[in-house]
Amino acid sequence: MERRGHERDTNDHVRRNAFASVLLAVDETPSVAAPRQSLIKQFFRFGVVGVINTIVDLAVLNLLIVATDTGRTGAMFAFFKTVAFVCAVVNSYLMNRSWTFKRVQKKSQMLEGSQFLTVNLLGLLVNVGTSWYAATYTHPIAGINPKWWPSLAALVGTGFSLAFNFLGYKFWVFAHRKH
Repeated sequence: MERRGHERDTNDHVRRNAFASVLLAVDETPSVAAPRQSLIKQFFRFGVVGVINTIVDLAVLNLLIVATDTGRTGAMFAFFKTVAFVCAVVNSYLMNRSWTFKRVQKKSQMLEGSQFLTVNLLGLLVNVGTSWYAATYTHPIAGINPKWWPSLAALVGTGFSLAFNFLGYKFWVFAHRKH
């Protein structure tokens, strides 16, 4: 009698596990809309991380300008903007890796890090180059206070590097494929 009860418990367990496997399989089956929803979700998260990175970038840039009372234009601006950019990139890597794109577990962390660095070095040229040009060769318009011009120039650089970085992260750095 005890043997039959054990068999029944085992059969119930097998049925429950089979049912759970079916549910998991159904859940894992991609719908037609799933890739688009995933892309929208990733781009939204990338945007949130980008806002945080922009705050880090502007805070460091303005802290350096205020602390030294220089660097509103020219070479010092480019140097300060580079330091601020590097601080924002460190934050970007940590947040995008863990939240926006999720880390590819089988991918070497060294490879992922070097790809991230490559995308960001190219992004640095775009970001710092365009913001330096805006800060150095354009002048405040519409009565904008010159003290705010470096921050606005930094935002110009951020805008130019946004699409470049997203595409580099999504399709190369955090791409879910075997390496």
